[in-house]
Amino acid sequence: MVRIDPLVWDEEVGRFAHGAPARLAAERERRLLEGEGIELTSLLPCEAEGARGTRLDQLVKAYVPIGDRPPSERPFGFVLSPEHGREGPYLELVAFGERHPTKGIRSVYERAHKRLHGHYTYL
Repeated sequence: MVRIDPLVWDEEVGRFAHGAPARLAAERERRLLEGEGIELTSLLPCEAEGARGTRLDQLVKAYVPIGDRPPSERPFGFVLSPEHGREGPYLELVAFGERHPTKGIRSVYERAHKRLHGHYTYL
């Protein structure tokens, strides 16, 4: 099960224009995330410390569109945090965005780092 805070969704997905490929991909996958859930095989561990100084230890990522296409054909990603509540374990949405954006745009991993640590990396 994935829990999506409406404020996080608005900040992460709402920043993209209606009809933008990133927004359409996220909206399409939201139904899967909140409905039947995401297959464990679609989740990959985030690097504890990324090349650009991001610290995402214990978090997982899912390439979007979710499925079995090669990662190079899935330009977007969700970063999720494993949590545990009264109903048991779940994933919480931390960030959404481009995995490897063009210069001047923050990656999904940088956005996740900022949400967790309150600032972007300084690299």
